[in-house]
Amino acid sequence: MQCQHTKGFVSLLHRADHFQNHGASLGMMTEEEYETFADEFLRRPCPASAREFVRSGNGDLVRYDEVADVFAILRKDGFIKTCYRPDPMFHGEPTNLDYYLNQEAKQ
Repeated sequence: MQCQHTKGFVSLLHRADHFQNHGASLGMMTEEEYETFADEFLRRPCPASAREFVRSGNGDLVRYDEVADVFAILRKDGFIKTCYRPDPMFHGEPTNLDYYLNQEAKQ
Protein backbone atom coordinates (compact mmCIF):
# COMPACT_ATOMS: atom_id res chain seq x y z
CA MET A 1 0.00 0.00 0.00
CA GLN A 2 1.23 3.49 -0.83
CA CYS A 3 0.58 5.98 1.97
CA GLN A 4 -0.16 9.56 0.99
CA HIS A 5 1.26 11.46 3.96
CA THR A 6 3.68 9.14 5.79
CA LYS A 7 5.96 6.21 4.98
CA GLY A 8 3.41 3.83 6.56
CA PHE A 9 4.52 1.25 9.09
CA VAL A 10 8.18 0.25 9.06
CA SER A 11 7.30 -3.38 8.21
CA LEU A 12 4.32 -5.61 7.48
CA LEU A 13 4.95 -7.35 10.81
CA HIS A 14 4.82 -4.04 12.70
CA ARG A 15 1.61 -3.11 10.87
CA ALA A 16 0.04 -6.52 11.60
CA ASP A 17 0.97 -6.33 15.28
CA HIS A 18 -0.48 -2.85 15.73
CA PHE A 19 -3.58 -3.71 13.74
CA GLN A 20 -4.17 -6.75 15.94
CA ASN A 21 -3.79 -4.64 19.09
CA HIS A 22 -5.63 -1.48 18.00
CA GLY A 23 -7.56 -1.98 14.76
CA ALA A 24 -10.84 -3.20 16.24
CA SER A 25 -11.15 -0.32 18.71
CA LEU A 26 -10.87 2.08 15.76
CA GLY A 27 -13.46 0.13 13.75
CA MET A 28 -10.93 -1.05 11.16
CA MET A 29 -11.55 -4.33 9.35
CA THR A 30 -8.18 -4.79 7.59
CA GLU A 31 -4.54 -3.94 8.15
CA GLU A 32 -4.57 -1.78 5.04
CA GLU A 33 -7.59 0.17 6.27
CA TYR A 34 -5.85 0.69 9.63
CA GLU A 35 -2.66 1.94 7.96
CA THR A 36 -4.62 4.32 5.71
CA PHE A 37 -6.51 5.66 8.74
CA ALA A 38 -3.25 6.27 10.64
CA ASP A 39 -1.67 7.89 7.58
CA GLU A 40 -4.63 10.28 7.17
CA PHE A 41 -4.78 11.02 10.89
CA LEU A 42 -1.13 12.02 10.98
CA ARG A 43 -1.33 14.32 7.96
CA ARG A 44 -0.28 17.93 8.33
CA PRO A 45 -1.43 20.41 9.46
CA CYS A 46 -2.73 19.43 12.85
CA PRO A 47 -6.57 19.51 12.96
CA ALA A 48 -8.16 22.16 15.20
CA SER A 49 -9.53 19.44 17.50
CA ALA A 50 -6.09 17.92 18.04
CA ARG A 51 -3.00 18.66 20.08
CA GLU A 52 0.52 17.62 19.21
CA PHE A 53 4.13 17.92 20.27
CA VAL A 54 7.50 16.64 19.16
CA ARG A 55 9.46 14.55 21.66
CA SER A 56 12.76 16.24 22.34
CA GLY A 57 14.57 12.96 22.91
CA ASN A 58 13.83 11.25 19.61
CA GLY A 59 11.92 13.70 17.40
CA ASP A 60 8.70 11.63 17.33
CA LEU A 61 5.51 13.58 16.58
CA VAL A 62 2.80 12.74 19.13
CA ARG A 63 -0.78 13.70 18.28
CA TYR A 64 -4.06 13.33 20.15
CA ASP A 65 -7.44 14.36 18.78
CA GLU A 66 -9.93 14.98 21.60
CA VAL A 67 -12.99 14.75 19.33
CA ALA A 68 -11.96 11.58 17.48
CA ASP A 69 -10.36 10.22 20.68
CA VAL A 70 -7.35 8.96 18.71
CA PHE A 71 -3.70 8.98 19.79
CA ALA A 72 -0.88 8.40 17.30
CA ILE A 73 2.86 8.68 16.99
CA LEU A 74 4.84 9.39 13.84
CA ARG A 75 8.53 8.66 14.01
CA LYS A 76 11.00 11.38 13.06
CA ASP A 77 11.89 9.38 9.94
CA GLY A 78 8.27 9.46 8.72
CA PHE A 79 7.18 5.94 9.69
CA ILE A 80 4.01 5.39 11.73
CA LYS A 81 4.89 4.13 15.21
CA THR A 82 1.33 3.55 16.45
CA CYS A 83 -2.27 4.73 16.22
CA TYR A 84 -4.96 3.82 18.73
CA ARG A 85 -7.87 4.87 20.90
CA PRO A 86 -6.46 5.25 24.42
CA ASP A 87 -8.19 3.48 27.29
CA PRO A 88 -7.92 4.68 30.93
CA MET A 89 -8.15 1.04 32.03
CA PHE A 90 -4.74 0.48 30.42
CA HIS A 91 -2.90 3.80 30.78
CA GLY A 92 -4.12 4.58 34.31
CA GLU A 93 -4.87 8.27 33.82
CA PRO A 94 -8.38 9.62 34.67
CA THR A 95 -9.05 10.62 31.05
CA ASN A 96 -7.46 10.18 27.64
CA LEU A 97 -6.66 13.89 27.55
CA ASP A 98 -4.81 13.47 30.86
CA TYR A 99 -2.90 10.60 29.25
CA TYR A 100 -1.84 12.84 26.35
CA LEU A 101 -0.91 15.73 28.69
CA ASN A 102 1.16 13.34 30.80
CA GLN A 103 3.02 12.22 27.67
CA GLU A 104 3.62 15.86 26.75
CA ALA A 105 4.86 16.67 30.27
CA LYS A 106 7.50 13.93 30.04
CA GLN A 107 9.28 16.05 27.45
